[in-house]
Amino acid sequence: MRTWLTCISWYFALVLIQSADVLVIGAGAAGLAAARDLSAAGCRVIVLEARERVGGRIHTLKDQSLPVPVELGAEFIHGKPPELFEIIESAHLPFSEVTDRYWYFENGVLNKSHDFWAKIEPLMEQMKALKSDISFKDYLASLPDDAESELAKAMAVRYVEGFHAARIDRIGIKGLIKANEAAEKIDGDKSFRLLRGYADVSEWLYREAESHRTIIRLDTVVDEVRWKRDAVEIFCRTNDTSLSFTAPRALITLPLGVLQASENDAGAVHFIPALPQSKQDALSALEMGHVVRIVLHFRERFWENLDIPGTGGDEDLSQLGFIHCPDVPIPTWWTLLPERTSVLVGWAGGPAAEKFLTRNHDEVLASAFESLAPIFGQSEDYIRNNLASSFMHDWQNDPFTRGAYAYIPVNGLDAQLALSRPVENTLFFAGEATSAGHIGTVHGAIQSGRRAAKEVIISS
Repeated sequence: MRTWLTCISWYFALVLIQSADVLVIGAGAAGLAAARDLSAAGCRVIVLEARERVGGRIHTLKDQSLPVPVELGAEFIHGKPPELFEIIESAHLPFSEVTDRYWYFENGVLNKSHDFWAKIEPLMEQMKALKSDISFKDYLASLPDDAESELAKAMAVRYVEGFHAARIDRIGIKGLIKANEAAEKIDGDKSFRLLRGYADVSEWLYREAESHRTIIRLDTVVDEVRWKRDAVEIFCRTNDTSLSFTAPRALITLPLGVLQASENDAGAVHFIPALPQSKQDALSALEMGHVVRIVLHFRERFWENLDIPGTGGDEDLSQLGFIHCPDVPIPTWWTLLPERTSVLVGWAGGPAAEKFLTRNHDEVLASAFESLAPIFGQSEDYIRNNLASSFMHDWQNDPFTRGAYAYIPVNGLDAQLALSRPVENTLFFAGEATSAGHIGTVHGAIQSGRRAAKEVIISS
């Protein structure tokens, strides 16, 4: 008799766990932040995550054989966003300010790039005077063509392509102005790095959500969302098993690239009925940027023993922070200064990254050697022989991401707002792509998750 009652209890527990007040799709920063707030407000929440880990595009590799945690996704905290620093203070996470040493190669000679920002900032400031939204490419074409302006334009192009992961013929100046103004409000000229890894943020959010009884299901791939007003059923698969979950509300925190995926693409999520045309138009109007990032762990900090030609004589690389070399396949590199480690990180964004879309790890690594050789004035073999290990994650071909992060094309600000709006108080949307001004950032994702959680609570 006791065995029979136990079976009945387990059966009803299984049935109950399939339903909730709110279903959250995605356990990235936005989904976890939303789940924490919703569950703290008394909602029964189930989070469905396709990966075997939480964090989404926060992806920290921690290995005892490595001198530091390796960031394969988000690395920098841009400015002092309260959404992140509240977590950092609550969790007592150690962090350090990132060096402001930016160096720039010009005609094969290294420039200490105080000039880098000095040239870019006035050019970016002038955009505010324009009334209509145009592409950054068209904006640059409207400026004078003298030698000084041409150099500033070249630096600005590399900044926009690299930092925003954007094509300059697509990204709009109004979106750039919005991002610049938002950054100014949080001391965006400073950056910080979490010493134990960015994953500490997502893990803290995960623990907070679970402490309020949020159920987080990993390895659970969402295939289909069937919905009508006040009723959602989500069909998933895990380990070749089909599952379904029901709730009156669903909060979708999928990356823009996944929401834009075609029906037959791996990782695509099908909405039945289809999302309203206004939502589909918003998705079509926004852009997912591409990034290639490779982390190289060397046996020693060999570059500190090198001197390379600079504008004021040979430059000592012991204080190397960021270095930009526009004529190589992977044009931006940085150390972890002020932490002295034998790690270099390579970065290519926008069109430079698109060239790597079909290349595997070994091919990207070969491009890394090709890029570092002229920077350091050494042979590719010299650099290769110093390498201990290398790491990267292919976000472009990851079916659960399909790109790095979003950016705003010409006339795209209204589309971003349209994407963030709820559908019939039943489907809610969050994620960095919906964060006005803070698009492409972790704090923007957290901010959007908390915003959407409030919308759900108010609608209930």
